[in-house]
Amino acid sequence: IDIMLLILFLLQLGIIASAAAGHQTMTIRRRVQEESPLATCDPKQHQCRCQDNDNDHDLQGRRSIRVASFDIHCLRLRRNADAFESIANITIELECLGYNELHEEILADAKLKTGYYDGFMFGPFLTGEMVKVGGLHDLTPYVQQGGAYDLRWNDMFRFNREHAAVYDNKVVMIPLDGDVLSFFYRKDLFEKYDKQPPKTWEEYTELAKFFHGKVEPLPGSSSNETVTLSGSCVGRKFRCQEEHWIILILSSMTQHTGTKTGFLFDTSNMEPLLGEAFVETIRFTEEQFAYGADNEMEGCFDSTNIAKMNSGQCAMTYGWGDSFTEGAKGPPTSFVSGLIGTAQTPGSPVYLDRLSQKLAQCTGATCSCKGDDAASTNACLNVAPYTAFTGWSGAVSSFSSKYRQDDTTDFFAYASSPEVSLFDTIPNITGGAPFISVDPFRVSHTNAQDWIDAGLPADSVVSYLETIKEQQSDPNAVIDIRIPQTPAFLDELKVVMNEHIIKINEKKLQGLTGDDLFSSEEEKWEVERKLRAKWKALIASYDRENSQNLLEIYQRSLGIYAPTYNNQDLSKIRPVGLTLCCILLVTSLGFACWTFLHRRNNIIKVSQPLFLYTFCFGCFVLGSSIIPLSIDDSTTSVSGASKACICMAFPWLVSIGFTTSFAALFSKIWRVVRVMKSSMAMRRVEVKYTDVLGPFVVLLTMNLVLLLVWTILDPMKYERTYSPQTLESVGSCQSSGNVWKYCVSFIFVINFIAIIAANVLAYKGRNIGSDFVESKWIMLCTASIFQVMLIGAPLMALVSENVVASYFVSAILVFVIGESILLFIFLPKLYETKTRTGSSKSSKNVKISMPSVTPSTRERKSAFPSSRDSVEQRESGAQLKDSVVQGEAELGGE
Repeated sequence: IDIMLLILFLLQLGIIASAAAGHQTMTIRRRVQEESPLATCDPKQHQCRCQDNDNDHDLQGRRSIRVASFDIHCLRLRRNADAFESIANITIELECLGYNELHEEILADAKLKTGYYDGFMFGPFLTGEMVKVGGLHDLTPYVQQGGAYDLRWNDMFRFNREHAAVYDNKVVMIPLDGDVLSFFYRKDLFEKYDKQPPKTWEEYTELAKFFHGKVEPLPGSSSNETVTLSGSCVGRKFRCQEEHWIILILSSMTQHTGTKTGFLFDTSNMEPLLGEAFVETIRFTEEQFAYGADNEMEGCFDSTNIAKMNSGQCAMTYGWGDSFTEGAKGPPTSFVSGLIGTAQTPGSPVYLDRLSQKLAQCTGATCSCKGDDAASTNACLNVAPYTAFTGWSGAVSSFSSKYRQDDTTDFFAYASSPEVSLFDTIPNITGGAPFISVDPFRVSHTNAQDWIDAGLPADSVVSYLETIKEQQSDPNAVIDIRIPQTPAFLDELKVVMNEHIIKINEKKLQGLTGDDLFSSEEEKWEVERKLRAKWKALIASYDRENSQNLLEIYQRSLGIYAPTYNNQDLSKIRPVGLTLCCILLVTSLGFACWTFLHRRNNIIKVSQPLFLYTFCFGCFVLGSSIIPLSIDDSTTSVSGASKACICMAFPWLVSIGFTTSFAALFSKIWRVVRVMKSSMAMRRVEVKYTDVLGPFVVLLTMNLVLLLVWTILDPMKYERTYSPQTLESVGSCQSSGNVWKYCVSFIFVINFIAIIAANVLAYKGRNIGSDFVESKWIMLCTASIFQVMLIGAPLMALVSENVVASYFVSAILVFVIGESILLFIFLPKLYETKTRTGSSKSSKNVKISMPSVTPSTRERKSAFPSSRDSVEQRESGAQLKDSVVQGEAELGGE
């Protein structure tokens, strides 16, 4: 008995410890969330200007903001700032910085959280670094509310409003420029030789080869001056934007199913997208270089792509809209005004399979094809417009005060508004006019008449604007990478490609042509392997030094990040529960078999085999309830009707199993107490099975009715819920209404009252000292159940939010209740059977222990008034002994 009680105590102690641990974990998590909110502006911590800071105003008492900008755009922003100051009655301090200085300054300001700059017009490539340090103010609420100053968000091109301005599904920038690379060509030359803009890079090479070296009249020349054409003009000076030309070709093969799939890294594992696509990119680059301008190795975009085209020395090129707007100006800026045609950059008939890193044929199902090819299984061209650099944008500092954030946001909204930005987008075509470099980023910017009215050639304008509009609205438009270490990744690309092109240039200078000029396949693959190794080293280094890995950041930059939730499932604790289940099932079956084998033993007869079988059956059903409790979506697909079946199986099995076992126990106690009372009254009583089954039927019926109501009106269903705040998901059985609360409450109250009643009856029969009457063991059994339920109920409420702890506590409670019933009922019988000769002995040899009844003093005096009453007392004791044995024998039955 002492060992059994010690085991039960240790089990209960384990329940309390596990529950306390689970509760403590949840409490700590809640406390951390409540005490550590994300701060945006704390003057003591960040040294930033907040709402009540005097620095929010200038010397005249007007609110003031400080904005940093690239010096090329300062002329534009200064004009916008002057107009906005008079409208909003604020002062705008504009700081004009060089390209590198600008991005270094705003990043340093964000890292130090000084809030020196309230806003900045910057290159979106820095977005990843700025978001990492929390430097960009969330503009989503502003945009959702419609903004101010005629922002007209939906007027922006699809790409700009859905991708360029968005990071991790939040609006963090207001577009002020629209960048996309287009194909530009001499319309007069293509018409003269009956040529069409290239659809593929193979065709581009063929056209470059065709035009290269041709001698043509200089456009606009009154004399017979001629020029020797270059087939293709692309600046390849080291670290002078040359990475964009490489990515333009590469992305036409690596991105084929939408902007959010990315072009440079696999969005599932951060594997570089190179392979055969990069080898082909090297080949196309070599061929273009072979038929390119003579200054490509020394020239940048402006001095090669633009200047060579505008001087009439180039047949075709690709680049930003500046190629068109600068080319539309008159001499001396351009000699080809009105002669420049615009088309989409070439596509690719093949795409890179990301798993094998090999090229495969494009079809409508695998690539982003146009027109009828989009729904066809036939071969088609993948179209992937490259929005190189993504376009200059305005962003607001997270470390500025609320007033300054609002004013800065309003200023950028004003500068981006259709009417104001249109003035900046349409170029001044006067020869020698300043270079502004703003490309269309709104649908309203593509009204050709506005451009024609400004003096631009009608035919050229229409093709240019239609091309820009189509590319910026393409669902497969390529967005530049916006992750930390972006400059490092691009610099490695520049280095390996520059080293390779230098080798080709050396051969070119030696006069080599054809296959002698181009590199071998092995040399191309060596460049691919070198770049892949460098990129993977950068990724590994970053992941080692930072808690947030680059893959997650890359996914966030594309708006596809799905948090890796810490799924609370039963994988680790399930073996414990199933082990307890097996022990309880085996114990139930074992005692049932033992009862059957010893059914003729007097001990078993007196204890009534039917009741013993009922105990075993009830505990078996009770133990089997752990099986559905152990099922969740980590082991099987939980959907449809199975959601309710699995969840409702547990309360049904627990209720039926417990009610069956406990009702039998209650009936046994009631039988013992009734026999005791009849014996004390000196009369015989016959207790039939129908008499003791009454409590069982009543208790079971009430439980079944409540379970039926629960199942019909408000069944539990398995659902997994996700919490973005804690990055945890919880799969549990839940009811949609409140009916289950009433049903569970009534079931608990009914069974708890029955347990109390059983304990009262057990207490009354505690002094019956018979080897056959299990009053002492029944009392211990009911007391144990009462104790388990008294502790278990609050524990279940305590751990209800923790799936693992709740499962463990439930399984332990089921196990302890089931084993308590079986062990307290059967172990004494096993002991008695072993210490006696068994059923072969005569019942007259059975030692009977008289019930210890202690009468009161008054009763004692009346019970023994004289010596002659001793004879009557002995006769009375004999009758009581016979009554107990006879009553037990009648109930046991042979």
